[in-house]
Amino acid sequence: MTVERQIEELPWHLKGNWHPVQDELNVDDLAVEGEIPKELSGLYLRNGMNPRSGWSEHWFFGNGMVHAVELKDGKASYRNKFVRTPYYENDMKLMDAIALPQASPANTHVVPHAGKILVVEEAHVPWAIDRDLNTVGPNDWGGRLTTPFTAHPRVCPETGELLAFGYTMFAEPYVRYYRIDATGELVQNEPIEIPKPVMMHDWNVTRNHVIFMDLPLVFSLEGDRPGFAWRPENGARLGVMPRNGTNADLTWYEVNPGYVFHPLNAHEEGDKIILHVCRQPHAMKGGMQDIASDEDNGARLWRWTIDTKGGSVKEEQLDDVAGDFPRIDDRRVGLPARYGYIMGIDSEQPTLTFDRRYYRYDLVTGARETHDLGEGWHGGEPCFAPRTADSAEDDGFMLSIVYDSNENESYLVIVSAQDFSGAPVAKVRLPRRVPFGAHGSWLPARGSDQ
Repeated sequence: MTVERQIEELPWHLKGNWHPVQDELNVDDLAVEGEIPKELSGLYLRNGMNPRSGWSEHWFFGNGMVHAVELKDGKASYRNKFVRTPYYENDMKLMDAIALPQASPANTHVVPHAGKILVVEEAHVPWAIDRDLNTVGPNDWGGRLTTPFTAHPRVCPETGELLAFGYTMFAEPYVRYYRIDATGELVQNEPIEIPKPVMMHDWNVTRNHVIFMDLPLVFSLEGDRPGFAWRPENGARLGVMPRNGTNADLTWYEVNPGYVFHPLNAHEEGDKIILHVCRQPHAMKGGMQDIASDEDNGARLWRWTIDTKGGSVKEEQLDDVAGDFPRIDDRRVGLPARYGYIMGIDSEQPTLTFDRRYYRYDLVTGARETHDLGEGWHGGEPCFAPRTADSAEDDGFMLSIVYDSNENESYLVIVSAQDFSGAPVAKVRLPRRVPFGAHGSWLPARGSDQ
């Protein structure tokens, strides 16, 4: 079935380039426009929701499918596979799987740590895959993980720790903080007390702290079916805690009600903590699909400055273009980062629609550069790959899987960070249409100098 002939009655997350694919491919020697930089040696992995039956009630409910593009010696290969959890094997519905910790859709992110590749979403324990995308098994750190696990853990570039949290909807404490050391051992499981169960999709880390976002998208049993409801009257706040601290060390700072699905980065400057986030004024019951529900609700780049000494937060909108799925150079996570990359969102569309434009922000000067894919093209989350392991923060490449609706084809685009508005240095033509997805990571080749 072509994209153009899909049934109009399908929900938005199953139409157009959201329409799922069912086959698993392994194709070498892909066609390339331009030249893949020889320094890029590794694996780009991107996860996404892809229901094996072709149907799901909600975008969040599809089965996880990981797409991989391997770059080596200027050549590229592609493979894709479903993550074979009980959710996949039994073709489950999410509400039937909520109470089963290992029945994960495994459909949101893919994160390397301590020799493992973790596939994560926020309602179950992580699963591990290998570099060939074979499913290895669930990972609950020997039972020390006692709640679901976030889809957005952070790897500290200085200590090698994996910092994470998990939230629950039915039992206190509604949030737990997890710290996994560089060897892969879970060394801290800390309850975090908040008054109501909220959708805490993402969070922030710095060199010495973690910052929780208690925002008013609250789980509710009201109405015909349970779900998340927008309750701005509950207020909004940021919780700052030392990375090895406890709930007793947590300090809360009030902010104006709004919602952040994805922050860009956070870092410390003396007594201040600086957060760059993609903030939207509200979040409605549908969750992430409403990220671009109208022009007023599209996320924009904001800066929150927490004055830990004065006990206040300064809130500043930095730009008026809609964008989300922000990324930095992962070597700067929790540290001062000068450059950030954001996927443009078409805020005039009623559902989540990736734009043709990417934005690169200089977080020091406030300057914004634009990379325009062209008419009929749509992007995805940007991912930064440094040229080498010790190259400068702006010496590398933005990688992203994009969709050309003119020809119904998908590509991996490689854009030089130092010539961001220029043409891609390479466009790798993928052997299949790759549906829009969520998040991914760049894994340098073993023994690589990246």
